[in-house]
Amino acid sequence: MEFDELKSSWQQSNQPAKTKAELRVMTKLTRHPVLKRLRIKFIIESLLLIAFLAVYNDGFDGVDKPLWANIALIASAILFIANDVAGYFIFRNPVQGSNIRTSIEQFSRNLKRLSVSSVCSAFLFGCAMILFFSSGVDDFTPLKGIGIAGMFATMMVGIYLSYKNWSGRIDRIQHVIDEFDEPA
Repeated sequence: MEFDELKSSWQQSNQPAKTKAELRVMTKLTRHPVLKRLRIKFIIESLLLIAFLAVYNDGFDGVDKPLWANIALIASAILFIANDVAGYFIFRNPVQGSNIRTSIEQFSRNLKRLSVSSVCSAFLFGCAMILFFSSGVDDFTPLKGIGIAGMFATMMVGIYLSYKNWSGRIDRIQHVIDEFDEPA
């Protein structure tokens, strides 16, 4: 089909004309469903951790745990929340370049940094949780050791799945960047 034929058939279609405001809303990157889901994920994680920090002392006997376990738990939770807040702002404004290629490359770099910090903060928070809950164990039996090993294994599976999820996102962005280098 020639360009003129395509243009003619497009002009003859009975689609109502879009206003500039409608086009601006349609093309706004921050409305992308994947980015929206990630922002919602960050908000929910942050709110749940804040709620956990608000009740952990009474609900999980934080007073009876060693001070170092409380500090490790609070610090790792704050680090996790800070990472989620940083991720929220990265995904809130993903366009940060003078053209689309530099913007996508910058977004890819930000995404790689965020993936590393996200996996690391999740690992630290998981370790702090295990340390917190196991710090009050006086009578350490083999069954309790198996329980702690199970918690650690579960945490590692979760971190691996998070890593794979981040890798998939980064690969999709990298694929878009690679398409710029392909001949037309």
